Amino acid sequence: MSGAESQLVRHDIVAAGFRGSREPMLIVDADGRVVAASEGLAALLGLPVDALPGEICADWFLPAEALGGCALLGGCQGGLQRQLHLRNVHGDLVPVEVTCSSFQAEPLMPGGEGEADGPDARRHCYFHVQDARVRQHEDQVRAARLAKLPLLNQVSEALYGAHLTLDQILQAILICVTAGQGLRFNRAFLLLVDESGTRLRGEVAIGPSNAEEAARIWHDLADRPADLFEMMTSYDQSIKNTNAAVNAIVRRMTVPLEHDEHLLVRAMHERRVARVTSDLQWPGVDELRGWLGGGPFAVAPLTIRSGPVGVIVADNAISGQEIGDLDLEFLQMFANQSAAAIENSRLYRELEKRLVDLRRAHHQQKEDQQTLLRMERLSVMGETSAIVAHELRNPLVAIGGFARTLTRNLDESDPNHRFASIIADEVARMEEIIHDLLDFIRPRKMLRQETVLDALVVETAERFRAELEGSAIRLDVEAGCGEAALECHPGEIQQVLQNFLMNAMQAQAFGGQVTVRSTPVDGGLKVEVLDSGPGFAEADGKRLFSPFFSTKPTGSGLGLTICAQIIKAHGGVTGAANRPDGGATFWFILPLPRDAG
Repeated sequence: MSGAESQLVRHDIVAAGFRGSREPMLIVDADGRVVAASEGLAALLGLPVDALPGEICADWFLPAEALGGCALLGGCQGGLQRQLHLRNVHGDLVPVEVTCSSFQAEPLMPGGEGEADGPDARRHCYFHVQDARVRQHEDQVRAARLAKLPLLNQVSEALYGAHLTLDQILQAILICVTAGQGLRFNRAFLLLVDESGTRLRGEVAIGPSNAEEAARIWHDLADRPADLFEMMTSYDQSIKNTNAAVNAIVRRMTVPLEHDEHLLVRAMHERRVARVTSDLQWPGVDELRGWLGGGPFAVAPLTIRSGPVGVIVADNAISGQEIGDLDLEFLQMFANQSAAAIENSRLYRELEKRLVDLRRAHHQQKEDQQTLLRMERLSVMGETSAIVAHELRNPLVAIGGFARTLTRNLDESDPNHRFASIIADEVARMEEIIHDLLDFIRPRKMLRQETVLDALVVETAERFRAELEGSAIRLDVEAGCGEAALECHPGEIQQVLQNFLMNAMQAQAFGGQVTVRSTPVDGGLKVEVLDSGPGFAEADGKRLFSPFFSTKPTGSGLGLTICAQIIKAHGGVTGAANRPDGGATFWFILPLPRDAG
């Protein structure tokens, strides 16, 4: 290809690019006639682009004389910007801004060399025409963006600086989406990825259910001036009570994350906001329309670097206002902030939970250490007590024997008879203490057998009936476990029940009532001994089963401790409580065999 041919090809490419441009442009010759025009200018005029060459361009602009200088040889003052009107094919006047510049065109000669036909013979003028309405719209968009910058600052302060809980953050997000000082949507629905990470689930929503309710809310808000930060951090309860309808909708919103093509899941994966209009037919759109009641809506994904968090669905179902590009832009920016705030709150809550668990574990470790030290001390005390008890038993037997012999051999009128009797009684009490102490210390042999608990309870209670009635105490037995049986040592369970009955009798020195009751409970059988005595002091409640603690002037203080040991060895629990109508209740629960349910 020759140089001239190559230059011609380049000119053809430039001409085609000029003609197909969406920018409104034209070139006129020295006579003011159009040499070339773009598709953008043809669109403004409403004419085919092929119909423009040869036309007088001044006929399209008002005032016509404004471009008169450009039609004269050498008269174009390049770089000037004129505010004119363009008359289109329909006769409408479009405000435009026209900028022109002149240039010298050189013809292509066969040899490829350019040669002018004379001074200014090939002078042309280039016009760039800009629709002033587009400029005004862009200015409005820029002004709107600038006006929204303080909004983003308030949102950031509310979500990150107000120390809100997760529920408060979710609430604040929806307030910002719907508030007049915020994004101004009518309704907003928030869905989050659940803890299992397998589905998107509706959490909370905000917005009126109908036009009347919306008018009332907007009227109420107009009387309460507040900036967005205040609204996001202090939600009015009266408005919250109007969200029943939209919250009923959001609770129905559930989408499995495995449905990749569903609009909500797709928006999260693509990390971009979507505007859904009547002509959009993506998977999941019909389902959303059914939930929302139809009409356009917007979907903004809540995503962070590690993955999706959820989505915001917003619409103008009440006002019917169009969802514009700027609304989507700020909804996306706000969603990005909200996703990070939600994830931060979740992480903070998880950190708090782990800190609580750590403190609990530390506290449990300290208790275990103290328990271990206490058990070691008790073990040493037990060994020492066993040695001391064995060493004291023989002298006490001798002292008791001599004291009882003196009592029998002395006349009752002899003063020494009384002293010998006191010695014999005190020695007997000491022997009882030593017996209980050894019983408490030595390990128990568990000789268990299948036993019907009610039969054991009734037999033990009946043994005490005569003694109780002799003290003016009425005995009631309520056996409610039927034929339920368990594996236990019958003698030891009787020992526990006898101890409870003895305590109940001693608590009612002037008569009263004792009730022995057995009832089935979840996984076991419960036995209670209820009395009508004075009960026990609240401060003593936690010490009743402790070794050597007693509320009676006599006794070793080991009776209830031994009872607790017996029941614990059977895998059960013991307890005591004051009755609301007076008296006390001592109880124990024994577990049923596993195959008994």
